[in-house]
Amino acid sequence: MTNFMFIVIVAIVLIALVLFFTPFGKQLRVKFKGRTDEVMRQDAQTPEGARDYYNAAIREKEDFYNRASATYAEISGKRDTAEKDLYQANKDIMRVTQQINACLDENKEDEAMQYAMKKSTLENKINVLKDTIEEMKEAQAHQKDIRDQAAEELQKLKEEKEQVLFQMEADSQIIELHQSMDSLNTNNESDRMLERVREGARKTRERAEGSRIAYDSSAQANERRLANSERERNARQILDDMKRQRGNK
Repeated sequence: MTNFMFIVIVAIVLIALVLFFTPFGKQLRVKFKGRTDEVMRQDAQTPEGARDYYNAAIREKEDFYNRASATYAEISGKRDTAEKDLYQANKDIMRVTQQINACLDENKEDEAMQYAMKKSTLENKINVLKDTIEEMKEAQAHQKDIRDQAAEELQKLKEEKEQVLFQMEADSQIIELHQSMDSLNTNNESDRMLERVREGARKTRERAEGSRIAYDSSAQANERRLANSERERNARQILDDMKRQRGNK
């Protein structure tokens, strides 16, 4: 054994000791089991997970039903064989009885004794077969109940699967539809973009208004307004002078 293999074996043994013989290992096992149960619980709440669990349960029910059916068929076959043996034994005992009577009629005591011994054996066989058949009747009836109950439970489980999965799929579609509607109402990207455009337009308008106010209050704007006012007065003076000159003529 190489050093590497020895180290690997020792590491595995140490991990096993930690997991199974320490409080920390117990906590890890409990935590892992809790997470596993939680994952299984969440998985069972989805149509896909529920279908897997139902299929597994149905396979178990089918296996039990098949075994119950095989046992019932076996008991039925043994009972049928026993009843055939009983029928043949009754025929044989009738034949032996005739042979005994024939021997007695001919005073053949020894042969009659041999046939009598055969008859005794057949009578014992018939008694055993009768008891066996009665026991098999009870076992067959009991096994038939088990088989029929297994078939009923299997059928109910299949019907339940179809009903539950149909309801879960319908509910899932309703949930998805509502989530889609909520998404359109509250998280629509176009609405968010339009809101940004409106906000940008408001800010641009505010900047433009601020720029106009700033310009109107600037020295350059005041000088331009004064210059325009002076030109307007000069133009008014020129116009008035020309009117007076035209009136004197």
